[in-house]
Amino acid sequence: MKVSWCMPLLLVVVAGVIPAQELLITPETPVNSATLHQWLHSGDPRLIAWAADFARRRHDADLVAEMPSLLEHWTMPPLYDRDESQAAQDRAIQAVLDTLIQENVQVSIQAIKTVAPVFPAQASILIGRLPLTESRVTLGDWTYGAGGNSSGRMLARIASMMLAKDPGGSQGVWNGNLAGFVASVVAASEEELQITVSSSNTGQCRGGFGNACGDSIGHKLTPGWPQVYAYGLEEENLQKVKEPIVVDLDGDQIYYRRYEENGGWGSCSGVQWLNSSTRHRIIAHWLGVPEKEMSWQPVEYFAIVWTGKAAYQRQLGEIVEAEREKLHGTVESLRQRGFLREGEGASLSPRLLVKVQCEINPCPLD
Repeated sequence: MKVSWCMPLLLVVVAGVIPAQELLITPETPVNSATLHQWLHSGDPRLIAWAADFARRRHDADLVAEMPSLLEHWTMPPLYDRDESQAAQDRAIQAVLDTLIQENVQVSIQAIKTVAPVFPAQASILIGRLPLTESRVTLGDWTYGAGGNSSGRMLARIASMMLAKDPGGSQGVWNGNLAGFVASVVAASEEELQITVSSSNTGQCRGGFGNACGDSIGHKLTPGWPQVYAYGLEEENLQKVKEPIVVDLDGDQIYYRRYEENGGWGSCSGVQWLNSSTRHRIIAHWLGVPEKEMSWQPVEYFAIVWTGKAAYQRQLGEIVEAEREKLHGTVESLRQRGFLREGEGASLSPRLLVKVQCEINPCPLD
């Protein structure tokens, strides 16, 4: 009798200390649609990633159709400093986004807005598939992020390029107030005059804009997970690229690359944010001329040979006034082409910055 009571008790105790085994899944694991549906809605990031992986490889349209709604209600992980649990959420979301992109699905605006702050590349790809009638308001909201973090600045640039093709119904901010989108771009643009003062005509030195390089370090595939793919955006100006295009404005192309999430990422063709150069390209598009044929450029160089203070002031004034006239001419051309709303052209103009470098020692300007 004592033995018969002890044996069941021993089995119960042993069973209580055995940890639950994680379900082993590989790309060859036999699964059906019901199982994938259960995984997708399980709340387990690893199972969700596997569901997305199988759906993409099997082109399971019914399962893919459930994914946008899942994203709409997902709490996004932080942009930086993620713990292990948040990193798992990150991989799961990337797996779902990859499936939606690869299966060429049109995703709801709400789902795109949810993922955009953390996954700007994927959000840009997905919103580019929607008609402007559906995306215009969200794109307009994105343009307000030009002074925010890196994701916000990237989205602002891409949204501005997309809206530039049909800016009429879009709004922006000018002097703290709502205005037409075109007026907001013009008001935020600028021309910089770099004026060198020297004792003789030594020529002019020209600079330029460049793209920064960035790299992330690769790591081993997370055990038990499928291969997850991430996305990065790159830019080419007036060149043809083979990669899928997100937006193309007169040859100014932003495209995307798909890469293994754990493989690391590096590029020296990153997307420029909204600045004097990129806004200048948008204005040139509205004027219908190649950017290099604009009457003014984002940076202009002039040299003044010092012969006296009066002559210097006269030449400086002539240079500044001539450039102001070019900027006013641009605004007038936009008005004549119907891009500005009534009353917007009166005080509207790109900013004119004047920087003077004296190469004479001692400098007579001091």
